[in-house]
Amino acid sequence: MTVRLKPKQAIIALDVSSLEEIKNLLSIIDKDLFRLKVGKQLFTSQGPKAIEKLRSLGFDIFLDLKLHDIPNTVSKSLANICNLGVWMSNIHLLGGREMIEEASSTVKKINNDMILVGVTILTSLNEINLIELGFKASSEEIALNLAKLGKENGIDGVVCSIDDISGIKASMGSDFLSVTPGVRMLQENDDQKRSGSIYDAIQFGTDFVVIGREITQAENPEGVLKKIESLIV
Repeated sequence: MTVRLKPKQAIIALDVSSLEEIKNLLSIIDKDLFRLKVGKQLFTSQGPKAIEKLRSLGFDIFLDLKLHDIPNTVSKSLANICNLGVWMSNIHLLGGREMIEEASSTVKKINNDMILVGVTILTSLNEINLIELGFKASSEEIALNLAKLGKENGIDGVVCSIDDISGIKASMGSDFLSVTPGVRMLQENDDQKRSGSIYDAIQFGTDFVVIGREITQAENPEGVLKKIESLIV
């Protein structure tokens, strides 16, 4: 099977504390081929100004804050996020049914165009970690249960590991989105314990892949971008 990406299916994670750090990188990323992810590191450093700047450059933004709090707090935070004009944002599904339902309802009321996805199990956690946290089911079972809970309460999809894509798609349907973080052009072992290559993710049917440090920390980021662009049709 030949692996191919659609334009904007690949999301580049900006795991930096300042846009100044990646000024040169931003100048070579094609906004018609890639979207960008802003996480806690950049957002807690530069806040909404970072979103405003990146949007002014023409990029679609995935704001990855993994909101996980009491329903009222998450709802009010999402109301603020909706007003930032981001393409996608997320919550953590371990917040439970009431939190998920209120989050979904808030987005639909304020900005129905923004995609809301839910984090299942962090890809930095393996089965041993989950046992330490008191879970008795496997990571795949937990991810599938959380995905069902999310879909029942109105979210658009999930952030999940490569291992969980097939099961979630089979159970939830192809229109239920999957976002796969921590993928690489080549498989490497770092702080992602349940990750894989971009080729695996696409073959398993994910809708979006997130690639971060392989680009932002590369000696030759343009070369890495060119390799990914060669997969885009």
